[in-house]
Amino acid sequence: MAEKKTAEKKTMKEVFEKLKELQSILLEEFEIEEDIENIPKELNSLQRKFQRVERSMKENDQNLTRQQETVKKLEKEKEELNSNKAKYEGQISLIKTQREYEAITSEIAQIQEKLEDINEEQANALVEIDEMKKGLEEQKGLHTELKATIEGLEKEVKKGLGEKGKELEKCMKKKEKISAGLDKEIVYKFEKIVKKKDGIGIVSIRNNVCMGCNMILPPQFVNDVRREDRIIFCPNCSRILYFFDEKPEDDELVL
Repeated sequence: MAEKKTAEKKTMKEVFEKLKELQSILLEEFEIEEDIENIPKELNSLQRKFQRVERSMKENDQNLTRQQETVKKLEKEKEELNSNKAKYEGQISLIKTQREYEAITSEIAQIQEKLEDINEEQANALVEIDEMKKGLEEQKGLHTELKATIEGLEKEVKKGLGEKGKELEKCMKKKEKISAGLDKEIVYKFEKIVKKKDGIGIVSIRNNVCMGCNMILPPQFVNDVRREDRIIFCPNCSRILYFFDEKPEDDELVL
């Protein structure tokens, strides 16, 4: 019976050692996965910026076209008004009464007023067109620069992801190897704990205290852990616990 307990204890110690080794591999895995997630971030950000610039260029180009059409429309209105004005001015020499003269000069004055309004509107539109053209030129420069940067970065990202993919593949093989023989459910839970608990999923009990969360544990609970006949989780931080058997030399090392 004693031999069986010793064998079980030895087996659990091996499990704990495997879990500690697995923890190191998991930390490596999580770090690589984080790198894989971070590598494309700059590229993704630039691609979003590139898309925003493209949309803005398209919108500004449409606005420019509309404004240019407005200028053409105003120019056409000016031609018609100037034609009417010339027609009325040509009739002045044929006028016989004061009333006719006043009517024609009133028409000419109204046309002149409309022409002045159109000239002002047209001048403002031309200023806006110049500003739009300058803005579009700046956007085209930024568009070209971003495109070149993105193309270069895409190559770097592809290379970086490829290298990290190989590292992750090696890591997964090591993980598979060390996990062999361990309970799959325990491994699954352990992975979750390591991820959530700052990379530490297995800790010792020292002086009845969990070294993961510093919680004082009940004596009977500590005895259960000390027996090392099964996997026990800390009731507070959920980490796997093992008993640290303090020896005199350990005290000397602490000192």
